[in-house]
Order: sequence, then C-alpha cells, then structure tokens
Amino acid sequence: MISSDVLLKIIVGPVSGHISGFVSIWLFTFIFYGVFTYVREVVCTVICPYGRLQGVLLDNQSLVVAYDFARGEPRGHLQKNADELTAGDCIDCGLCVQVCPTGIDIREGTQLECVKCTACIDSCKEVKIKINRPKNLIGFFNQDFINERKPYKIGLKSYGYAAVLFVVMMVFSSLIYKREDIQTTVLRASGTLYQSRGADKTSNLYNAELINKTNKAVKFTFRSKEKGDKISFIQKADLLPKEGSVHLTFFLIRKNNAIKKYKTDAVFEIIANGKVLSTATTSFFAQPEGIEIENE
Repeated sequence: MISSDVLLKIIVGPVSGHISGFVSIWLFTFIFYGVFTYVREVVCTVICPYGRLQGVLLDNQSLVVAYDFARGEPRGHLQKNADELTAGDCIDCGLCVQVCPTGIDIREGTQLECVKCTACIDSCKEVKIKINRPKNLIGFFNQDFINERKPYKIGLKSYGYAAVLFVVMMVFSSLIYKREDIQTTVLRASGTLYQSRGADKTSNLYNAELINKTNKAVKFTFRSKEKGDKISFIQKADLLPKEGSVHLTFFLIRKNNAIKKYKTDAVFEIIANGKVLSTATTSFFAQPEGIEIENE
C-alpha cells in the first residue's frame, strides 16, 4: 500500500525512477485485457463462485432472470402479413442468446453460467415492442409463477438472508465506528530479558510501530498509562506523517515496589492535542521483590 503523495510522484515522475512499478502495471493491464477479451466466459463459469452459490441459495420462490415458457412456447417465427401469432410469444429470433456475455440460452432454464446481467431481458423487450406483443417474456420471475401463476411472496428463506445481511452490515459498521486514526503495535524486543536499573527499578526493551490512517500529519506524545513508569527512548519520533508510519525503540522503566507479579500488563497511549488517539497493551516482565523465580 502506498500513500496518495507517493502515487502522484510515480505518475508525474520519470519512468526510470520506478521501472518495477511501471512493468507491474503493464503486466496487470495485459492480464485483465486478456480476461475481458478472451477468457471472460471462463471467469464467469469457472473462477467466479456466484453461479455455484445459486444452487445452494435458490428455491422455487426465488426471483431470477427467467424465460416464461408457459407464455412463450411453442416457439414460432413471425409470419409476414400475419395479423397475430399462431404460436407462443417467442418468435425464436435468437437475440437473447446473441447478447448473453456467457453465450447461454435463457430459454433452457436457470443455468450455472447466468450472471444476471439482464441483457436478454432488454433485447427481448425491444422485440416485443416492435411486434406489438406484451413485454417481459424474459424477466424477473420465480418458478412458482411460471409453473402455476402463483403471485410472488417473500418466503422464510428470504427473511433469513435479510437477517444475515443485517448482522453483517452491523458488524461492518461497528468496525468502521471503532476504527482508530492511529494504529499502534508495541512488542517486547525479541530475545531480551528484563534489566535491573539499580536496586529499585527494572526495565524492559520494546519496539513500537505507529501507523497514521489519516490524510494529515499528527504531532504526538508517546507515554505509559501508569503514572510511575518512565520511558527512555533509543529511537524516538514525535511527528507521524500523513498516511505513513514511524518506528520507536525504548525502555520502559518501572519501580520495583510497583511490581507485584512476574508478568504484568504495560499499557501505552498516543496523545495528540490532549486527546488519547490510540492505546496498545503488551507484557512487562520483572522479578517481584521478595519472590524467587524458579528457572524452568
């Protein structure tokens, strides 16, 4: 992922400065050109999972793009100078097959390859207008309507799908609502133990990464939530660039009289303009006073 500023520099800058990205974009373009010109039917029928989901989700009450065979059959070509059709409403013009992007005949029933683009509906409707016949020979129907002319009604399965969709939307909305402008990750430095700082203090070494998800730079203060803790920076920063990140390396120093267990929580806060923008929790290890830790 790159920021908008970096993308603008790539666009206006010379190709020699970003040759790998230029080649990648060309490869991406040629691949998708091939997809849309040569293998789009294979993409719809083999790669895309939508068609296979139809077999699980559909029933006789599901609205689908369908051909009303009860009205259209038997098929027969329109006779010149004939006042009315002697067969069904389908004149077997074949336009519905010609406009289908996956090349299926919708008159053969619901099929795996149908992507519900409705191109067949539009082409059939134009033909019916020209021959002064009722429209919607191909349209959104359910199987019960075609077979028995039962009016459409919402079934229990539809309510179930709606409930699932509602739950998904609520979860997605809550994730957006809880999204922090700054994402903070703090981890103890790998392979390190706690360090004694004189007779009354202990420290742990940490690495932190701060990611700015906004489009403006943030001047921040990094601190421990515990008032008695002290932070000694090895690698320090106080400005988080827009759509960028910074890395911090520091010691968290804690007084021994505040340590009651070998493993305790260490909570860090990112402060900007007097407001806590983000928090991160990790572990702090130390030997409590008066308690011996047995080596495993």
